Amino acid sequence: MKIAVFVDEQGMTAPLGQPGYVKVYTRDGGGWQTCLQIPFALSASLTLNEIRQRTLTMLADLPQCRHFVAREIHGALLAWLDGMGLTMWQGSGQPEDFLDNIASRIAAVPAPVTPLPQAFIVPGAEKGTFRVDLLAALQGGGSHTSKRLLMPFFEQRNFTSLEILCDHLPKWFSTLNPRELSWTITPAEKGLLTVNVRLVP
Repeated sequence: MKIAVFVDEQGMTAPLGQPGYVKVYTRDGGGWQTCLQIPFALSASLTLNEIRQRTLTMLADLPQCRHFVAREIHGALLAWLDGMGLTMWQGSGQPEDFLDNIASRIAAVPAPVTPLPQAFIVPGAEKGTFRVDLLAALQGGGSHTSKRLLMPFFEQRNFTSLEILCDHLPKWFSTLNPRELSWTITPAEKGLLTVNVRLVP
């Protein structure tokens, strides 16, 4: 089992958004050992595209690691990690103090999905059409991820199309049933994308 933890210079679990290191731990016998350490730093001066590229580069270096721990993970970063198929955990202090607890919870039942905040979903011009600014929804607070936000809406099937403004197509879209949902992708302004999801009759 491998678990990645974002830490600061002192080796303490840190918020994902400040300079630090991603340390990958593996359990060896009765203890945890560091098998990889990756420098990782974000700043407020970076554009969304730069943050995305740095995050994806960091994730590409994680060897078969599907669990990621930080003191805080918010907004677009939470969406990108979720879109890459990682499970996010919150922790504080020395990683060795909580890794056993997280390892014991990995097989637990997933947290229930969180409904999409209604403030971010807007009816379109025609009946059954809707729009959502996914980035605004993810940055609106809480521990929302793209999957937790959109799956309840898709499962209700009370729509004909949903126009999603985002910066990338979440990888979990590949798990959607093509006999129930289809989508097209159109470039938008500022490097964003418009994903139009349609309900298959």
